[in-house]
Amino acid sequence: MKKETEQPFILDFDGNRHAVLDPDFEDLPFHFHPKLLYAFVPKEEIDSFLDQYPHRTLGSFRTISFRPKIYEVKIENKYFTLCQAPLGAPAATKLLDWLINYGVKQVLAIGNAGALNDLPENTMLIPTKAIRGEGTSFYYLKPSQFVELEHAYLSQVERAISELGYKYDEITTWTTDGFFRETPKKVAQFCQLGADTVEMECAALVACAQFRKVDFAQLLFTGDSLAQMENYDRRGWGRKSYGIGLEIGSKVLSKLSPK
Repeated sequence: MKKETEQPFILDFDGNRHAVLDPDFEDLPFHFHPKLLYAFVPKEEIDSFLDQYPHRTLGSFRTISFRPKIYEVKIENKYFTLCQAPLGAPAATKLLDWLINYGVKQVLAIGNAGALNDLPENTMLIPTKAIRGEGTSFYYLKPSQFVELEHAYLSQVERAISELGYKYDEITTWTTDGFFRETPKKVAQFCQLGADTVEMECAALVACAQFRKVDFAQLLFTGDSLAQMENYDRRGWGRKSYGIGLEIGSKVLSKLSPK
């Protein structure tokens, strides 16, 4: 008798809108501004950025090992929410889902990514779709190889960037859970699928935003390079783009029409 092939549980999507534990379980008295700058940068960069603009603390997010504050920032007489984002799809998506529950409706994430082809360090890129090489997105959307970002919001973000005079390229990114498992075979496989960068959050954040029906886009800046697999180059890890990303992201948000 032929044994039936078992499907991995991660492909068994459950679209129930309510979980045993929903993001509102604490019922906290927080209300965040609809526009969110979700920043994958060190805390000292957040602090340096805040020193330049009027701001106040709106709340905080508490886990066992990561406890960021959530800030209100005022630029050009407009307000937005700023929060440091944690590394990795599960943690970053958990926090984003929680922020959405307390009022966030338009998300612009900024962060770094590894270059899979010949891209200079600190190049600004905008993902239009992400390869789902992580696990978190499968809890928010039905299984597929890719998740595509919503065109209407991307167009607004791109228009704002162009009006500010910055240059960027549209790309496909590969989101992975395994930082130390980016093997030559995997890199080649995802390059064949069109990936220009690799990072650890985008696909999951897109899936969460689409499930919760909020807008999402991300600005990626190239850091290390995997383009020459036999000669990995960490370069400067894209550190020079941390502050630049915060400045560009805040200016882009200030130009977007509220949802």
